[in-house]
Amino acid sequence: MWLIEALKRDYEVTVVTTGGWDLTALNDYYGTQVREDEVEVRIAPVPLLMRNLSVAALRGACYQRFARQIAGEYDARVSAYNPTDWGLPAVHFIADFSWHRELRERLDPPSPGWIYRESLIRKAYLGIASAHSSPSARDVLRDDPVIANSLWSANLLKQSCGVDCAAIVYPSVWTEFPNVPWEQKENAFVMIGRIAPEKKLEMAIAILEAVRHRGHAIRLHLCGQMGSDLYCRRIARLCQERADWIVPEGRVSGKRKAQILANCRFGIQTRSAEPFGISVAEMVKAGAIVFAPNDGGQTEVLDHPDLLFADVDDAADKICSVLSNPQKQEVLRAHLAQRSGLFSTANFIESSVRAIVSSLTLEQVCSK
Repeated sequence: MWLIEALKRDYEVTVVTTGGWDLTALNDYYGTQVREDEVEVRIAPVPLLMRNLSVAALRGACYQRFARQIAGEYDARVSAYNPTDWGLPAVHFIADFSWHRELRERLDPPSPGWIYRESLIRKAYLGIASAHSSPSARDVLRDDPVIANSLWSANLLKQSCGVDCAAIVYPSVWTEFPNVPWEQKENAFVMIGRIAPEKKLEMAIAILEAVRHRGHAIRLHLCGQMGSDLYCRRIARLCQERADWIVPEGRVSGKRKAQILANCRFGIQTRSAEPFGISVAEMVKAGAIVFAPNDGGQTEVLDHPDLLFADVDDAADKICSVLSNPQKQEVLRAHLAQRSGLFSTANFIESSVRAIVSSLTLEQVCSK
């Protein structure tokens, strides 16, 4: 949505998707102001029997096939979320590594459920999807300009795929947060995001429990939808056993989410390989002092050794050091306030997307 905001001034924009286009809902969620007359939407045809099924590979194949069919109708092509094989030159924004099997399985190990296990049925399913996609002969990662969402992602692309990124564009934090004075904020931590194994919520709980054992009476507001799978049940049990200091907020959005983040002095995130770490950037913009692992895109968001940890003990040591030192808190707050400007929507639109995409479009994309 923010790519549309950035490009609609200079281009007639068309969005290609397999469904789920509700402009009012998207504007409300992302804080954008895209009008109906500013974007055309083309829905990639998905077979009727597939429309209500969770068949991501086949839906993706339908999208890729349709994208190649219509690519020649446009002067420029932009993949807004990971590579698209348009069959013609394009610009590709990399958001995560869900499209790269080896990296995906390393960073986000698949669910142990039967549907993801290697089998003849799954192999046949993926083969059908690939055949239906009918890929072109182009190597989009080497033939086209690729834009990464962090230096960490760019380095991983270089190491694993031999790709030299044309640019790095940090995603924007679009939420506006209430201005709550530090003295009025709760002496608590907030953690926000999906409740999933790769997020390592049990590590965050262990860290903050160690901090509490050292005499700091902090609480944790845990924001995220608690599902019914095995991992969510485990996290729910840990929360219930610590109900005196963990507050499961459930899924939050809009004003409720903004208020929770703005009311907490501190934030924590425990996934070690976030391609960027939008939740970290959100907490920073809300005015929190945030702690995160020393690997991944979040290291660029925080950019301070006192906020980056290697393990549970290191995290507890650094958090206690900050909690015990008001002067250090002031220094870190000033540092993070300066960092938050890098993730503004204005910076995303003006300094990054419009300038970079326009340059790459003129030089590389329009030629066929």
